[in-house]
Amino acid sequence: MDRKLRLTILTILLLLSMLLEISGLSFKFGASYAYVVKPLLWVVIGIISFVFFKNSFMMNRKYKSQVEFCVVVATLVYFFIYFVFGYVKGFAYNPYDKSLNGIITNVWTVLPVIITKEYIRYYMISNCGQKRIFLHAFLISFLFTILNINILKFNVYFSTPLSTFEFFIETLFPNLITNLFLTYVAYFSGYGAPIFYTLLPQLAMFILPILPDIDWALTSILNAIVPFFAYVYINYLINKIDKTIHMPSEKTVDIKGWLLMVLLLVIIVSFGLGLFPIQPLVIGSNSMAPKIHKGDIVFVKDVDVNKVKKGDIIRYVLDGSYIVHRVVKINLDGDGNRVFITKGDNNNSIDLYPVKSSQYTGVIKFNVPYIGYPTILLRELLNPNMGKDVKVEKGKTSFLEKKLNYCLS
Repeated sequence: MDRKLRLTILTILLLLSMLLEISGLSFKFGASYAYVVKPLLWVVIGIISFVFFKNSFMMNRKYKSQVEFCVVVATLVYFFIYFVFGYVKGFAYNPYDKSLNGIITNVWTVLPVIITKEYIRYYMISNCGQKRIFLHAFLISFLFTILNINILKFNVYFSTPLSTFEFFIETLFPNLITNLFLTYVAYFSGYGAPIFYTLLPQLAMFILPILPDIDWALTSILNAIVPFFAYVYINYLINKIDKTIHMPSEKTVDIKGWLLMVLLLVIIVSFGLGLFPIQPLVIGSNSMAPKIHKGDIVFVKDVDVNKVKKGDIIRYVLDGSYIVHRVVKINLDGDGNRVFITKGDNNNSIDLYPVKSSQYTGVIKFNVPYIGYPTILLRELLNPNMGKDVKVEKGKTSFLEKKLNYCLS
């Protein structure tokens, strides 16, 4: 079969995958479309692709190991920045079903799609020929970008000038940049690395109990910046190899550096998930001065509520916000549960509301002065109005965190 004909058939198969959504038939299937029809459709397309469109050659195999390593590092960097955003913006409970059955079901909805797409992408870019390779790469990337966009929302995307601008900035450009990067990676390494880069964040989303609570704007920036700079470095690396400039291989595939990055990522994610017995939190006011100042990072330990003593500085939750104040008195309610009377050291009066045992979340063990200021400045930049309506006498600091928001700059 002619190569151009094979590429045309694959393109038609990809476009047919959009037919159900464009025609509106996906609505008739209801929830079964996402969990049954769509995955099965991509399984069929995948089988056709794997059986009848086997790749006949591999371009630039000499760069494969270097490019794959760079993709692994880029994926880890993505997670690193993603969770750093979480420490700045906060964490929220993951809405996905995290039971074994729920995880398997959710993975099933994306696994056939990702594997099939990346195999077809690899086949297309490695069989389109060297002539006009940049044009072919762009067209392939644009095709996959269209596949990632919700076609049914086009009337919403272009309903107003603002929505059109948001569509280009938050949806089209990040998707296009990511797909250009994946096409570039596929050209030099095959389909394994693009599958890894695409699938791993999806798996994390289905498995982790909490996720950074960041908006679409920051997500779009992250989705554009990481693949762009990864492409820049990979391109630099390939040029280095082509020019035969001495470049020790350990700088590229140094296992010690890789393990260090993984360890750092695990520590950051674990802090965010609250897996450590001590959790960090940035303080946003001077209500506890001179003991604790604005910009300090305090470390909270999960101490049994019955072991809290008068004089301890505790963290508790009020109206979904964290408060750090000192216990000045301990009472018992009608059921015999402890109730804490708290006060900020720098406040003139005790807090308005007694703290119930159910509100208590830990004792402050120590603090590190001022190193949390970058987090505060970044929050002020992202949300200038945050904290204007705060009532200090209730113990609320000027940068209140939602539940599970452990901040570390």
